[in-house]
Formats: sequence, structure tokens, C-alpha cells
Amino acid sequence: MSLNDQLKNFKKSQNASTEISVKRAGQATAPTNDLKRTFGSISNNTKASFDGAKRKKKSTVYSQPANTGTGQHAMSQLYTVIQFLKDSNHPQSVVSIASRTKVDISKNPALWEKLVNNEKIEYDSVNNMFSYKPTYQIKSKEDLLSLLISKRKEGGMDYKDLKDSYSKLSSAVEELAGEGVILVVRNKDGNPRVLFYNDAQYNTPIDADFKKMWSEISIPDETDLPKALEEAGLKTMEVFEKKITAEVKPKRSKTRHKRIKITNTHLSHIDLSKDYVPNAKK
Repeated sequence: MSLNDQLKNFKKSQNASTEISVKRAGQATAPTNDLKRTFGSISNNTKASFDGAKRKKKSTVYSQPANTGTGQHAMSQLYTVIQFLKDSNHPQSVVSIASRTKVDISKNPALWEKLVNNEKIEYDSVNNMFSYKPTYQIKSKEDLLSLLISKRKEGGMDYKDLKDSYSKLSSAVEELAGEGVILVVRNKDGNPRVLFYNDAQYNTPIDADFKKMWSEISIPDETDLPKALEEAGLKTMEVFEKKITAEVKPKRSKTRHKRIKITNTHLSHIDLSKDYVPNAKK
């Protein structure tokens, strides 16, 4: 074999080995692409995408029964009717209740009795109408503002106590808060917690320099707060816990009954196996 033939064979073997290594590399990188598709990229890992993923998960419900209406149980039907009346701002007739809730209370005497005697339901026997009896009579945001004004000396009002009084309470609160006529203390999730009337006479103007000084004051961390108070010459509030000590009952000594062997030595001369026969009188 000539030198040229050997050179050609060498090039063929090199090309074949290169093709094999490329195929193996392609097979090895395939799982990497799968991993990228599975986990996604960091740029998509935002709160919006996380909330969207939560909503997507919540939209799929497994192992749940189909919606079969209001149910056949009396308490379930009673709850459905009361909830309908609660969401309605006007009294409702028996026909209206039946058409909206699929519960015909006229054909169920027990349910009718429970509904009429419910403390949160008002029944108009003349017009045969039912209505929900809220804790406070609120029909608009103006009614809510008037209520907060009347209660301003008692402090704020709990949002939970007002929820059953007005079906559009949330939107009314946000509108009044946007207008600046009420003050809202909110939970961590942003939902209203306590409502206050914003009395304008207490809105004292504050100097801009004082606001700047106030905002520049750094609040120590919770762990460093006691030390910072001590350095400022202040004391933390001491909480004394009352220890409840259980009454120690005195232990009663156990009385032990000793076994005593009794021997009737003074009756040894009498045969006790025989019946007693008294001596005849002489």
C-alpha cells in the first residue's frame, strides 16, 4: 500500500470518529434541554407568574363531587336561602326565592318554620316577603360614612362586623378611603380591618422639617430594641406571669390491716362439731 493510500484511510477513520463523537454529544445534551423546559428560566420566576401558577392550580379541582344544586339537607337549603337574602338589598317573595335558589320553602313546612324564626330574617306576613336583618342598616357609602361619624367617639369599627350589612361594602370602603374621609387600618394582605372616620379638626398641619426628621429615624431590629431602649434611658415593659400552683393535697397514710390468728383456747374442752343442746332444767 502506497503512502497516499495510507493517508486516505487515516482521514476516513478520523472523519468516522468525529461523526460518532458528535452523535454522542447530541444524545448527551438532550436531557439538558428537557431540564430547561421542565424548570423554566429565572426571568419567569416573578411574583406575578407565581400568583398565576397558584391560580392555575386552584382552577383544577380533583376528587370533588359535581355541583348538584343546593342539596337536600334542610340546613343546607336554609343556608342557601339566607345567603340569597343577605346578598339582596330588597325583600324577596317566595316565588323569587324559589326561582333564584331552587328551594321552594312553601312546600317545606319545617324549613319555613326555621326561616321565619331565624333572628337574622325578617318576615312580612302581610305581603308574604322575606328580608335579611343586618346588624346595621347600610344601603350606600353615605350610610356607611354616617355610621362611622356616629361611632367616632367609640373608636374604630371592625370591618367584620359590617360585612353582613352591605353587599358592596368593600367598594364603598375603597371609595371613601380614596376621598380621604375615612381612615382604614389594613391587614398584611391589604384587606380592611378597622375603619375610622377621618375627623378634619384633628388633622394638624406638621412642619416639613419635622416630617423629614421623623422619616430619618431608624427603628432598631426587634432583637436590638431592648438594648437601644436601655441606652436611651428607657425601660421595657415587664410582664409578670401569674403562676398557677395546684393545691398539694396531703397524702393519706394507707391503713394496713394485720392478719391476726385467733385461737379459741378457752373453748378447747367443748366439741364444736356437735349441735348445742341446752341442759334440761332440773
